[in-house]
Amino acid sequence: MAGCDGLNILMVTPMPPRAQAPGAIPVVLHAQLQGLRLRHAVTLVTVAGPDPDEAEAVQALIADGVPVKAALRTEPHGSARWRRRWRFSTQWLKGQWPWRTVWFWDAQVQRLLEAELHSRRYDLIQIEDNAMGVYEYPAAIPKVFTEHEVRRPRRVAWPKGAASSWPGWALSEADWQRWPDYQRRVWQKFDRLQVFTQRDAESLKGMAPDLAGRVRVNPFGIELPPLDQPEAEAADQLLFIGNFTHPPNADAALWLGQAILPRVQAQRPKVHLTLVGILPPPEVQSLAGDHITVTGPVADIGPYFRRASVCVAPVRIGGGMRTKVLQAMAYGKAVVTTTRGAEGLSLGGIQLPLATADDAEGIARAAVDLLADDGRRHALGQAARTYVAEHFSPQAYTTRQEAIYAELSPP
Repeated sequence: MAGCDGLNILMVTPMPPRAQAPGAIPVVLHAQLQGLRLRHAVTLVTVAGPDPDEAEAVQALIADGVPVKAALRTEPHGSARWRRRWRFSTQWLKGQWPWRTVWFWDAQVQRLLEAELHSRRYDLIQIEDNAMGVYEYPAAIPKVFTEHEVRRPRRVAWPKGAASSWPGWALSEADWQRWPDYQRRVWQKFDRLQVFTQRDAESLKGMAPDLAGRVRVNPFGIELPPLDQPEAEAADQLLFIGNFTHPPNADAALWLGQAILPRVQAQRPKVHLTLVGILPPPEVQSLAGDHITVTGPVADIGPYFRRASVCVAPVRIGGGMRTKVLQAMAYGKAVVTTTRGAEGLSLGGIQLPLATADDAEGIARAAVDLLADDGRRHALGQAARTYVAEHFSPQAYTTRQEAIYAELSPP
C-alpha cells in the first residue's frame, strides 16, 4: 500500500450504510463511507435484508455511485422459514459463535468477497463489526477491523424473575459467555484493531495482551443535519432515542421513565418524555402514559430531534460510543447524559458542551435547569453543534482513519 491517498478500499459491513436508520450502526457506516469516498475509491460488500428498507438502501447507494456487492436476504415463509431456523439453531449449538454472528453469517458473503478480491486489486480491507470478522480474508492485504463494542468478560448474571423466564435466561447467558473467546479469535486475524473509546481499548488489551500493539482509538463521525432555528422546538419536551434490541438502551429508558422523569415533573409539571426506537420491550412499552410517549420505529428521527427541548441519554451499561448523544449534539440540542454516555467524545482535554451526571437526582436537576433557561439551553446546543462539526464530521473521522492506514504502508 503506497501511502494513504487515493486508496482502493474494500469495505465490509453487516448491513448497508444508511443516513436514516432505526439503529446506530448504519448511520455511523454511512458517515464513514461518505468520508472515505472523498479521497478514496470504496467498494462495499454487505448483507441486506430481510428488512426491505435495507434492500432499498443498497439501491440508493448504487444510484449514488457506490459499487455494492450485497447478499440480499428476504423473509422466508412456510418450510423455508423452518429450514432457516434449523440452520441458525444448529450453527449456534456448535458452541463457537454468538447468536449475533450466526444471524449475520451468509455463505454468499464469502463468495462475494472471494470474487471481488479475485477480480480487482485492493490496497486495504476495512471490516466493520465483529459479525463480519468471522469471514476469511487474504493475509497479503492490510486489514483494519473496527470493533464497535467490546463485550467484556463478566460473572454469570443469575435470573431474578419467575421460573418461566429461566429457559430464555439460560440461552441468553450461554450466548453472552461465548463473546470473550469469540472476540479474541476474530481479533487475531487483523493488522489494526480500531475501537471508539479508550475504555474499549483498555478492555481489548486486557482480554488480548498480545494484540495491544494493534489497538487504535478512533471515535466515529456522523453527518451533520441541516440546522433548524430554536423556534422549531416545543416547550418542556425531553427526548430519548435508541435501538431497544440493545440492552443498554432499554435499561436507560426504564431508568429515565421510572426514576428521573418523576423528579423533573416535580419542578416542571408539564414536561413530556418521548422514547423513540425499534422493538421496545414490554417493560418499556408499559411506561407509556400522560407524560411519556413510546413511538416504536419511526421513518425519520429528524422531527423528533427538532421538537425536543433537551435530549437525555442516561446510559449506565455497555461499551462503545453513543450515537444518540452525538446525533443530538449535531442537531444543535442541549444534551444531558452520564459519564459513560459521554465516552469517546472528549478530545484533547476540551470541555464537552453537554451536561453530565451519574445519578437520577443529578440528571433530573441538569434537565430542569436547561428546560428553565432558554438562553443557556440554546447556547449549549449551538456549542455542541460546532464541536461535532469540528471533531466528529465524516471528514474528521476519515482523517483519523487515514493515520491508521498510513501505519500499514511499507517504509
